[in-house]
Amino acid sequence: MIRIENLKYFYPDSTREILSDISLTFNQNEFTVILGPNGSGKTTLIKLIARLIKPTSGKLYLKDQPYDAINIKEFYRMISYVPQKFFSIYPYTVFEIVLMGRSLHFNYLGFENKKDVRKVKEVLQQLGLEHLAKKRINEISGGELQKVILARSIAQDSEVLLLDEPNTHLDLKHQIQIFDLLKNLQSQGKTIIAVSHDINLASFYADRLIFLKDGIIKYDGDITSMLKEEIIEDVFEIENKVVIDPVDKIPQLIIKPLRKKLD
Repeated sequence: MIRIENLKYFYPDSTREILSDISLTFNQNEFTVILGPNGSGKTTLIKLIARLIKPTSGKLYLKDQPYDAINIKEFYRMISYVPQKFFSIYPYTVFEIVLMGRSLHFNYLGFENKKDVRKVKEVLQQLGLEHLAKKRINEISGGELQKVILARSIAQDSEVLLLDEPNTHLDLKHQIQIFDLLKNLQSQGKTIIAVSHDINLASFYADRLIFLKDGIIKYDGDITSMLKEEIIEDVFEIENKVVIDPVDKIPQLIIKPLRKKLD
């Protein structure tokens, strides 16, 4: 679905390498979570995949086509992106923001149709946001805004969803609801690529974990092979213990304050 070959990225006018020799393939209908310490290059990688920034060197392909060969409008029909932060100087309503996700489907005059409106209402209901439809985005909480931006991406109805920390600002219940929704979208054929800091939540939903550190891929594999104490210690430099959840039989991570030792 998406292929990355020998990708490197430097900040403009800088010699500091943010990502180094990244080569990855993301398969269709796969749920991948990218993890790693702050500053490891996770957000930069997701922005490169989203075509928001250009690599210093290396190639990216979507369905075996080089990114540069794909028309921008066609590209974003296939890929949608949920940023970590969203800002607008204009106080749009929640409905208007989500409707923006349908703009690539508008008619040649640039207007929405009944199908677009129906899709927006459906997505708002999915995320429990229908009661906020007429609210302006400066009147809702940070967690609610995060769900609105996710709703905009889902309304876009693309094949691939890229998400940079989609559970930011959300309480535990809503974090689970968001990952439940993403898993449901995967069951409908979508490909999910998300950046997260929550290893335990990722282990319940993802098919694959990728650990970045210092701009390189340290580890890449399925949940069972990635949730190892030695891997977590190497990536995050913390003592930890991995246990098996007694109900779902899924590995889960236990961490302790740095001042304490594990038995």
